[in-house]
Order: sequence, then C-alpha cells, then structure tokens
Amino acid sequence: QIPPIEPHHHQTPSPTNPLGVKGVGEAGAIAATPAVVNAVLDALGIAHLDMPLTPEKVWRQLPR
Repeated sequence: QIPPIEPHHHQTPSPTNPLGVKGVGEAGAIAATPAVVNAVLDALGIAHLDMPLTPEKVWRQLPR
C-alpha cells in the first residue's frame, strides 16, 4: 500500500561537515536508559523491574 521508493541521489561521505559523517538524530540517547536499567538489574541480581526506576522501587528490591 505504499509506492515504491526510488532514491535519486546518494552521497557518501557527506559534504556538509568536515568529518563526512551523517547524523542519526537521538540514536545515542535511546540506548542510555536501557543500559542504566540493565546495570541496576545486574547490581540487584534480579531479572525484571518496570520502568521508571524510582528510588522506592529500587529500595524495595534490595536484599534484606
């Protein structure tokens, strides 16, 4: 249900900056949250904890 996509121009490396790299938006920010959650899960030794990780949620998972 979508028309075929035909690229008409592709240039690599990019001529718009000195490094020749192309932007990827906020891709680096997307991975940060799961990385922090996985670090907390590993530190607590548990398999799952729903986000957001509030201080109370983490505190309740600490071993007694």
